[in-house]
Amino acid sequence: MTESAEFRGTSKLDDSSSPTADRSARARFKKIWIGPNGLRAGWAVFLFFAITIGLLSAIHFIALHIHPPHGENAGELTPIHTIIAECLMAGSVIIATKIMSLFDKKSWMDYGLRAPLRLSHLMQGLFWGVALMAAVMAVLVLTHGATIAVTSTGVLSLIKSGLLWGVAFALVAVSEEFVCRGYAFFTLASGTNAIIAAILLSALFGMAHHQNAGENPAGLISAGLFGVVLSLAVWRTGSLWWALGFHAAWDWSESFVFGASDSGNVASDSWMLSHAAGPDWLSGGAAGPEGSMLIFPALAVLTLVILLTLPRNPKRWVRRERQLA
Repeated sequence: MTESAEFRGTSKLDDSSSPTADRSARARFKKIWIGPNGLRAGWAVFLFFAITIGLLSAIHFIALHIHPPHGENAGELTPIHTIIAECLMAGSVIIATKIMSLFDKKSWMDYGLRAPLRLSHLMQGLFWGVALMAAVMAVLVLTHGATIAVTSTGVLSLIKSGLLWGVAFALVAVSEEFVCRGYAFFTLASGTNAIIAAILLSALFGMAHHQNAGENPAGLISAGLFGVVLSLAVWRTGSLWWALGFHAAWDWSESFVFGASDSGNVASDSWMLSHAAGPDWLSGGAAGPEGSMLIFPALAVLTLVILLTLPRNPKRWVRRERQLA
């Protein structure tokens, strides 16, 4: 009788403690994934990139079976091919952003697109993108780091090419800015802080350029630093519009206006043709102006431009306001 009573007592004790242990385990597991503002920032960003990469991989697989590559000219960019590729990239990123916005119970446009002074910031970014690239090319020519010649293309053909490249590089800006300074940046900035988000995502942005055949170490570093500087613009304005304008105008000026190499790629049907001259540290070699040591003073100037012309936005980096019980 005594042993049986003790057994029953132990059994009751185990039964009563089991639900508590289960709840504790579930709470610990939930804490790993869920924070005060919903899904934790690190997991959210990981899921965002997983969705984006998954969509792009599926599109690439289908495209290879529908239209296998047939020895296109390596290193030559055409506007139509660029527009198609960047449409797919931008679409994948927007879909991933839309999906992840459901976790935060927000619109996908809340990650850098809904902001005051959108048109003003966009136009400022466009202006500084063209101006800074023109300044870099002027210094390269004056220091004998590059030569520039105007092509003999007709006016109507140039206008058509310029418009097509404008669309292409606008899409490049949308896809790359949305990937590294859209959902991922806003989410990491709210979960950690803007500095950590800028460093991590800019490092990723720089490393992504390693796949470009003509890239050099200076070009990789400058790509990462460009990411940091553009993150500063996003942090100052609370939106992507200035960065979108600058990114599109910089690439358009470099590739279409000056016909310079961009990480080994040269745009077809450009207005001018640029050729590297002198030592690679000055000219950038195959990487083009972005691989030149002159790019680092240019980045310093760009940082000053952002600090002096863009007032700081007091908006807090919060993905979703806490709901009071």
